[in-house]
Amino acid sequence: MGKTLQNFITRAVTGILFVLVVAVMFVLGSVTHALTYAVVMLAIISLATHEYCKMLQAGGMSPHFRTALCTNNLTFLLSFLTCNYGLDTRFQLCTVGLVWLMFLIELFSKNKNPLANIALTILGCVYIGMPFTLFNLLAFKTGTYDYWPIIGLFVLVWVNDTGAYLAGVTMGKHKLYERISPKKTVEGFIGGVVLTVVVGLVSYMCFGDCFFHAGLTFTLISTAVVAIIGTCGDLVESMFKRSVNIKDTGHLLPGHGGVLDRFDAVMFAAPMVSLLYYFFV
Repeated sequence: MGKTLQNFITRAVTGILFVLVVAVMFVLGSVTHALTYAVVMLAIISLATHEYCKMLQAGGMSPHFRTALCTNNLTFLLSFLTCNYGLDTRFQLCTVGLVWLMFLIELFSKNKNPLANIALTILGCVYIGMPFTLFNLLAFKTGTYDYWPIIGLFVLVWVNDTGAYLAGVTMGKHKLYERISPKKTVEGFIGGVVLTVVVGLVSYMCFGDCFFHAGLTFTLISTAVVAIIGTCGDLVESMFKRSVNIKDTGHLLPGHGGVLDRFDAVMFAAPMVSLLYYFFV
């Protein structure tokens, strides 16, 4: 139990510090024309893309790191410039050229598996670039930069992770999906969902509609979506890691692993919450 407590403390301290640092940078965006927000997001995208390609290389695959890196960052950046500075949306078509570049690279290279290399590179753009780009729908829904929906999403993901870990360690008996993630339990999953919804409800009652500015119903729906879809994101990344036989995608964050390990739930929850927020609020 001592080791379990130590692991929890490490995870909790890292998670709290991480959320605080990211939150401060996002808040500073309100006085820097959202530039600190963009810098943080581009840094996260770059690290996540690097870890994704390293993970695949560990499995003997050859994704195009530079092309994926440029595509993911450019996709986010053009969306950011459109939302924040009114850049013509036609410029977003520039990313199409980078996608086609992947085909040309393979055409003139001597790689043995060009189809797999192209497919895995495009997968990296969908898996990483698209979710982080959709953050802009949350940040600029009102027409100006608003950091609260983004901070709310990060906090809820962290709460779900903490609740699932505590419930799993103390009460976990029934495996959730043993083939993919042997340590995850049904009790942990339920604990994460319950704590996330409770925190969302308490924050609404104590601080008003501070996160999403969309009413109690949307707050409760979004908390449930974060918990359920976020867990699916965690399982998907576990599936990726198991397929290439690695434990963590990196070692940047003690107790969590790499950036992908920390953002796996965010990358699945963000698109769903962003689309719900954009179309129904």
